[in-house]
Amino acid sequence: MTSFPTKPPLSRRHALALALSSALAVGLGAPASAADPDLSGVTLRIGIFEDVTRDAIEATDFLKGTPYKIQWARLNGAGPTVQALGGNAIDISWGLSDTAAAKASSEDRQNWTAQNAPIKVVALLKPLDEDKFSNSLIAAHKSAGIKTLADLKGKTYAYNEGGNINALALLGLYAAGLTTKDVQVRLLTYDATSTALIAGAVNAAPVTRARVADALADGTLVEVARDIDVGFPGFVSVTARTAAVDDPKLGPAIGDFLNRLARYLRWASNRPEETAKSYVKTQQLAERDTLAAARAKAVTLIPVNPGSPGFEKEIAATEKLVKAGFYPRPVDFATVVDGRYAEQILSGDKAPTN
Repeated sequence: MTSFPTKPPLSRRHALALALSSALAVGLGAPASAADPDLSGVTLRIGIFEDVTRDAIEATDFLKGTPYKIQWARLNGAGPTVQALGGNAIDISWGLSDTAAAKASSEDRQNWTAQNAPIKVVALLKPLDEDKFSNSLIAAHKSAGIKTLADLKGKTYAYNEGGNINALALLGLYAAGLTTKDVQVRLLTYDATSTALIAGAVNAAPVTRARVADALADGTLVEVARDIDVGFPGFVSVTARTAAVDDPKLGPAIGDFLNRLARYLRWASNRPEETAKSYVKTQQLAERDTLAAARAKAVTLIPVNPGSPGFEKEIAATEKLVKAGFYPRPVDFATVVDGRYAEQILSGDKAPTN
């Protein structure tokens, strides 16, 4: 993990005040001048985890006519994405773990503050139906004989380090009174984990539901526990470089993109049949299983400013993740959020999508 220079830590109250003031800032990501900036020469670099993300939105008109260019980057895992953000290789990540920024802070020489955090969560992606289609789950291969979290003891257990899958892996063990010493850990990449589980190469793993929709449907995999069953909100995030958010041109471009993204996600969540088509090409799912994958992936964009329901759930989850050993030391989630785009997100989510 690359270390970033730090400043004297702020109190939690001060950090909350700074984050809230950002949410209410004039222009919500735009410069303070009355005229909108010319974004024709701006390129917004967006990191994604799955090809279906880009394919599905580009099949619609929601990104048509952007006053800036979009450059996509396919990344594999939370660690490389945090490095890409910190190294100025991308400006925002769509789909990065909501835990990634806080984890990077807790792993640095000294916890970041609201003033010096180099990356910040600017929005959360909330599952449309958390009970029926939680974003992620702990699943087991049918041959492993695993029905409960306690059954994980002594079994091979795979996950990739650094992000929500890692967090869910530890929370699942913690809920059963187990630790990593009680299982046979197999560290794999994000892409390889679900493949290994479906093939039976590992007994169990936390996975993204949409990636294993077909295997759950045909009985190859068994659902052991949902993310929300072990106290995990099930959110992912849009996380940005702080320098990009503060940039007089990139900042407004991010605000425009989030407004479009909120509109698209609300539209897609109500039309899973439309987005399901993208899964055939990008994830080689059988057509009969694509609708389940699309429904499992259905999310809406919500603000992350202090006081919002999403923010409060993140605070509770952060405390639990410290106890489970995911964060090496306590960290204040309020220091790694920027709520200045709340208005664009809310207006986009409420905009007509017909």
